[in-house]
Amino acid sequence: MQTELNKVESIPMATTHSLMIRVTLNDVQPVVWRTLNVPNSKDLLALAVGTFLSMGWEANAPFHYLLPNGGKVVDPRQWMELDEDSKVRIAPANASGQDLKAYFSNGPMKLVYETPIPWSLELTWDALGTERNADEGIFVEFGAYAGPPQWCGGAEGYRFLCETLAQPNSPDYKEVVETLYQPFNPNFFSVGYTNDLMGVNAKQMEEAYCTEDED
Repeated sequence: MQTELNKVESIPMATTHSLMIRVTLNDVQPVVWRTLNVPNSKDLLALAVGTFLSMGWEANAPFHYLLPNGGKVVDPRQWMELDEDSKVRIAPANASGQDLKAYFSNGPMKLVYETPIPWSLELTWDALGTERNADEGIFVEFGAYAGPPQWCGGAEGYRFLCETLAQPNSPDYKEVVETLYQPFNPNFFSVGYTNDLMGVNAKQMEEAYCTEDED
């Protein structure tokens, strides 16, 4: 019995190198950024979900990628609703089976999160990281500044939010604070707290994107 158990424990895990991917939120000041440690075995869906969670957002709205070669990749929830002609026209770059690094072969990618006023993020592959278990999750290595509340109205709404929070005597201050529902400090970002949230939520968010709503 012990021998069989040892055999099971000795089965090697699949490994892959990680990618150090720099994520920058476009059009906001100060610059909100993260460096993600991403196993190369991950797909674009997992990368998008990890990116959104690292910003403090829920992955609950459509998104698409714009690739360096001009191709477009849409998320699975959108993809299921397209007819074949639309798939060819809208997203000829949609592909599966290739490693994540291949998508960065021509330079940075743009990730567009389609909330009522879209957020635009630039993703750049910075370096090849250490060897990791291929099944492990994405986590944040470094970062700066809090991600804007995802429904605050894009870059202009975020600017208004920050300016109002900095002026407690502003006539808009009370309404803005009440709308936030919880304290928000644009200058605060915690790598540890963010990674705890990502570890809890990432798999659930990925599955939600890949499963059609039966209700």
